Amino acid sequence: MSFTAPRSWRRLPGFAWVVILVGVAGCGGGTEDTGGPVPASDPRLLFYHPDLEVDLSSFEETSSGLFVQDLVEGDGPVARRDSRVWIHYVGWLPDGTVFDASLGGDPFHLRLGAREVIRGWNEGIVGMRRGGVRRLVVRPGLGYGTRGSGDVPPGATLVFRLELVRVD
Repeated sequence: MSFTAPRSWRRLPGFAWVVILVGVAGCGGGTEDTGGPVPASDPRLLFYHPDLEVDLSSFEETSSGLFVQDLVEGDGPVARRDSRVWIHYVGWLPDGTVFDASLGGDPFHLRLGAREVIRGWNEGIVGMRRGGVRRLVVRPGLGYGTRGSGDVPPGATLVFRLELVRVD
């Protein structure tokens, strides 16, 4: 396969071709390993405020990169992919800043798998039992990603403590 430039392009000065070729060469697919550092948003590379008690070596890491730690197992029904659940929660940034919480009010309710919440919750709540308490460390791709939301800045890793109150 060959490329023939349109006639109008053939009149471009030589420096313009250099700019075009350098620009095209820099537009790689972004999937090659450049040997550069791992992004700072990788949960394993972050410092967590000591009050959060996050030691990732004591968490289970899922295939998606979600970190899960059961604090209390619970003894009631199990939350499944399409369950309606009620939870109390607190959400922190790694520096210990609380960005959202349901404590002191009614439990937050949602249907798992219905895209009502971040992916980290949909994945991290499945398998909990009523009465269970779980800690999640959610990488940006399973949280609010590069857009952020409210008090959550773009690219933020999130820490949650979830207590499953009810499962239907």
